[in-house]
Amino acid sequence: MMTKFVQVSIFWMSVVLAGCTSDPAGYHVSEYHEVKFEDLPEDIKVPNQVWNLLEFKATEAAHAEGGGEHGAPAAASAIGKNLVFSEVTVFLVQKNDQIIRNEAVKILLPKGGGTVDLSRYVTGNQGSFYVGFDFPQFEGATAKKVIFVSKARKRRIGSQVFGGGCNQFFDITDRFLKEVAGEGIKVNTTQERYLSVLGGTFFFAAQKDNDVHLAQVTFMHPQYSPLFCEAP
Repeated sequence: MMTKFVQVSIFWMSVVLAGCTSDPAGYHVSEYHEVKFEDLPEDIKVPNQVWNLLEFKATEAAHAEGGGEHGAPAAASAIGKNLVFSEVTVFLVQKNDQIIRNEAVKILLPKGGGTVDLSRYVTGNQGSFYVGFDFPQFEGATAKKVIFVSKARKRRIGSQVFGGGCNQFFDITDRFLKEVAGEGIKVNTTQERYLSVLGGTFFFAAQKDNDVHLAQVTFMHPQYSPLFCEAP
């Protein structure tokens, strides 16, 4: 199981990095159009083994299929640890003109995170844009974890396979932290490649003393539901 987990983690990183060229600015720009969500998300459900990783538990089997929405609810915190839902911010910044409405968008999600409907921000024109995240609780944390649970079906475009597969999960912590410290995650809209990369949920966990701070961001697009494992 561990070997398979490492393989799918490498797969996710290779899809994100394919065709990327360095841009010193990326999603770090001087002005953003701000969108603030006030409504708290519904109860977060997490696959059991993902939950173990988010609680910084050692786990022998690092990959599980079919966890999906049948995992343990996030309200059940680890013994001896306090679970704290925290805020998270998402950035969408165009690299090419007329890709992102308002050019650069800063989406402020409430405690616990929420869902980003990409149809509200991506124009449908062909080009690239950057995705960035800010999870303030990473500052000063003694341990950090970023897990991506894919909800994008695998599909072939040319010689490449896009999409992580249904309910596959990836520990992307190291690569993620490196990417967001730089230009961010660069994705391309041609043939909706970006949906096969982002389609799913990013889980963030930061440990501080006896607290585990948690948030999640789910990306969806109702107009392209066949690309997802289940309809939004």
